[in-house]
Amino acid sequence: MVTESKGKNTDYSASAVKLVNPPQIKEWLEGQNNRMIDLANLQEKIDACIPVELKAELECLQKEVAAEVEAIKGWIDQEGSYQDLNLGWYAVKQREVSKTYNAEPFEVRYPEYSRAVIIKAVDVTKLTGLIKGGLINEEDLKKESPGGYPAVITEKEAFSYIIKV
Repeated sequence: MVTESKGKNTDYSASAVKLVNPPQIKEWLEGQNNRMIDLANLQEKIDACIPVELKAELECLQKEVAAEVEAIKGWIDQEGSYQDLNLGWYAVKQREVSKTYNAEPFEVRYPEYSRAVIIKAVDVTKLTGLIKGGLINEEDLKKESPGGYPAVITEKEAFSYIIKV
């Protein structure tokens, strides 16, 4: 669970693993923060060295390239795709298709196979509402049910790292 604190920083207390604030990590973060400041200062110096004329020329050229890309897309739509494997040049339009499978019409058309391919699922949004409303206890859902049925909720841990200075 992530909550916004009263300031501008996010509070990860509820979701962090082993939040103990080791001093060594603070030192590393201070070093990282200093490197980020140095990098920003160097980028400012580099930008200051670029003459105004070159900045304007760069902006103009970027706009031309973007316009050409849009024109090439139009040409592809009108004329067709292009590829040159030797040069590694491509102007290709690819088609992506996503499919949605509707259970109800399948069940009507193929009742003999419906049990094999239609999967019942728990509506997580509605279940969350029942838990928040106090009608169901989430901890009970994590336990094996009477009669040997598996738990309704099983958890699988995954970890990500947030490193920001």
